[in-house]
Amino acid sequence: MSRRQLWIFAAFFAGLIAASNYTVQFRINEWLTYGAIIYPITFLFTDILGERYGKSEVLKVVIYGSLLAVVPTILISDWRIALASIITFFLVQQLDVHIFHSLKERFPRAWWLRNNASTMTSQFFDTLLFFTLAFAFVLPFDVLIKLIIGDYLVKLAIAALDTPFFYYFAINRFRPRTVV
Repeated sequence: MSRRQLWIFAAFFAGLIAASNYTVQFRINEWLTYGAIIYPITFLFTDILGERYGKSEVLKVVIYGSLLAVVPTILISDWRIALASIITFFLVQQLDVHIFHSLKERFPRAWWLRNNASTMTSQFFDTLLFFTLAFAFVLPFDVLIKLIIGDYLVKLAIAALDTPFFYYFAINRFRPRTVV
């Protein structure tokens, strides 16, 4: 990955984070926020990058993207959301990259497994940690639990539905070609 690509990917990542942090402040209903619709794209993006680049390069995108997202997140989000997001994103995206690459090494042909298992596992921890840090002691417990369940279920559905996009972009378009 070139330095230019790294910064372009990190900036795109930061934009997704900031958009998610802004939209998570708005509930669609008692079970769901708009952030649940945008945020899963970050996991798809790291999975696509992980198919083309090594773990250390993808982790750089995660770290730089997290750093680039700090200021916009602070400016457009409530401080609790900003803090919860930065902590959660930084930790969970790294977990996602590690799980993805571990599965890639173990099951090199099972692209659908690494895409779904890494994302679905990481998003469970992401949703639980984020909503707890951002809204514990602010929202009633039953509302908090509903938001955790609703957001996670939507993220699961999006993870399953984004599998064809992962296949198209990561497997067919951007995967390094081997020369025979």
